[in-house]
Amino acid sequence: MIASLLLFAAITVPDVSAVVGPPHQSPLAGAELSEHTDALARSIRCPVCQGSSVGDSPSEMARNMKRQVGELLALGFDDEQIIQYFEASYGEFIRLEPRKEGMNLIVWAAPIGALFLGFLLLALRFRGAETKRLEHLPSADELPADAELAAWVLKAREQIYSWPNGRSSKEPS
Repeated sequence: MIASLLLFAAITVPDVSAVVGPPHQSPLAGAELSEHTDALARSIRCPVCQGSSVGDSPSEMARNMKRQVGELLALGFDDEQIIQYFEASYGEFIRLEPRKEGMNLIVWAAPIGALFLGFLLLALRFRGAETKRLEHLPSADELPADAELAAWVLKAREQIYSWPNGRSSKEPS
């Protein structure tokens, strides 16, 4: 029974070396292994949560993946090999930070391009804009020509400035 379980596990779990080749670095251990495992786990997306990393996710799958990252680092596989190993199963979506090559450059360049375009449009808009000049600025005591509007202005002056009948004391009646 145990032999058949081990055989099943050997058949269903792909060998890391078959996917990404032999380890490229020396094996890690101790505190260095723990720190490096945490850092690398924060750069791999949790396939269950999809909004958080394997290092931050509380799901069982994320804990298993983080444990597997630690095991692979302890065997001497480097960061890129480990990410490639998970990409073989989950695709490039597993990376929290997409590669800066090919079509992924759009993800990196679009925000910078949009910001540049926004500044350019603002510069063009304000460069050609002329300030509007008011030919006639009314004095504080002047009333509008429209009689209905003038009545409202007088009422507002009376309320705001406490001017009797909305006229200042220095204004001629």
